[in-house]
Amino acid sequence: MSVHFKNSTSGGEWDLLLASQSLEGLQSSLIKNQYGTREGSNSTPKVTKGSSWYGSSLLLVNVALGAGLLNFPEVFGRAGGIVVAICVQAVLLAFMLTSLLTLAYCSDVIGCCTYQDVIRSICGERTRRVCAVCIVFYMFGSSVTYLIVLGDQFDTVLRSLYGMEFCNNWYMRRELTTVVSAICIILPLSFPKRINFLQYASSFGVVALLYVVFLIIYEYFAGNYIPGVIKTSFTSWKDMFLVVPTICFAYECHVSSVPIYSCLADRRLLTFLRTALVAITLCAFTYSVAAATGYLTFGSRATSDILESYDAKDTVVMVGTAALGAKMFTNYPMVMFCGRTALDDLYTQTRGISVDEAVKSERCRRVIIALIWFSSSLTLALLIPNIGILIEFVGSLAAIFIFVFPGLCLLKVTLKKDPCLSGLKNKFLVLWSAFFLTIGTFIFFLVLTQALIKDISGKSASGKPNPCRE
Repeated sequence: MSVHFKNSTSGGEWDLLLASQSLEGLQSSLIKNQYGTREGSNSTPKVTKGSSWYGSSLLLVNVALGAGLLNFPEVFGRAGGIVVAICVQAVLLAFMLTSLLTLAYCSDVIGCCTYQDVIRSICGERTRRVCAVCIVFYMFGSSVTYLIVLGDQFDTVLRSLYGMEFCNNWYMRRELTTVVSAICIILPLSFPKRINFLQYASSFGVVALLYVVFLIIYEYFAGNYIPGVIKTSFTSWKDMFLVVPTICFAYECHVSSVPIYSCLADRRLLTFLRTALVAITLCAFTYSVAAATGYLTFGSRATSDILESYDAKDTVVMVGTAALGAKMFTNYPMVMFCGRTALDDLYTQTRGISVDEAVKSERCRRVIIALIWFSSSLTLALLIPNIGILIEFVGSLAAIFIFVFPGLCLLKVTLKKDPCLSGLKNKFLVLWSAFFLTIGTFIFFLVLTQALIKDISGKSASGKPNPCRE
């Protein structure tokens, strides 16, 4: 496999974003496993031109910035206020940075260029399948989230333009606007075998989210909103963990980090440290500013989708709502592509389908999986009241990618290099990997348990699930 790059940050770097790096890197890994290279290879793909470290930082930023931004102001309040939430975020980001370096280190040792290649080569085929299952669930949850956000934008605009009377018009109801727009725009984009045609939309997605950040800041200073109660400390120490799923969901770029690292012109851990540090700093600044100003604007009245709280009659808000809706149209096919390919790989592996048969029936499987994926995610998006509930579940799963798998890889690589742990460095790496496994497992089960308890007790995240639902 040969990877070709354009060496400019103004256009070429952005063009590579998800189509040619994280998504095609994942597709390459899965297709290679599925159609003939089952045992994996330790050879690194030939890179004819590498990307610069600052261009790669922008790639990581583009991957990380997403719909989690909308949920940040609300969870800042539930976690105990701005100071508490930012402190928890800082601690988690330190671990996430270490996790990114761990994946890069393991990638160098094994000579692999995608996340799943690293998992398979180090942990074996069974663990790789578990990783694929996690990817399927994570991407499916993200797909549902994007559809919910899309429905939120339609409701926000129509409610602002026509008031609550829009609910009396069947052609304006969320059930119809979301379904029709998804079928007409998203569904046709879900079938192609490759999604290179969406590569230019990725840069638009970042611009759209940055505009939303501008909108939140602008409304804080120019808007005339009466905030609810503003917390300055948590009620219970467990409240601090309420921000964890949103942080994990928002900063999850680890699956894409391995192919991005492999494409660096100067592929060294020190270079990638600079790349990851700049990317995380930019994301942290963006998320924190938006969360702080959004929370100060509405206080306890902040909803799980912050844009729902603004008046879409304002031109500034209307533009932001439209831009975010357009981003959801392009984001959905991207995450479906990852999930669809992983699901296809699991199916062929489980059924023991030969390489020739897999190639011949690939188109049929792709269409069937896309239809099932689309219809089921659309149904859930209409049933789940707001993104806050879903982010709590998906965020707990993101902890697996961020902590558990990297910790497991580091443990196995270290033990393989030094089974007797004779070196002090290797002893430290084993302890560090054990710590990663422990904290990742703890976050996963704690956050998942909290989400289940809140959902069962009816104390889920606040929001405006459907203004027309009685």
